[in-house]
Amino acid sequence: MIAKDILTVLKRTPRLTPQMIAEQISANPQRVRNILCVLLELKLVKTSVRGVYEISPLGEDLLREIAS
Repeated sequence: MIAKDILTVLKRTPRLTPQMIAEQISANPQRVRNILCVLLELKLVKTSVRGVYEISPLGEDLLREIAS
């Protein structure tokens, strides 16, 4: 599941661009951008600088819930 992979990467390494995330999970950069838009709407990620993403506290909670 690519959304989970994106959240996992952002938890491990905050403040990444979609291109950097795509390289780490071997995914299409445009697909990563599209999923990031959804994750942003769901408040699972946040962006303080345009084009740079971090996992939000809600995203971290979701990852913990998935892992248990």
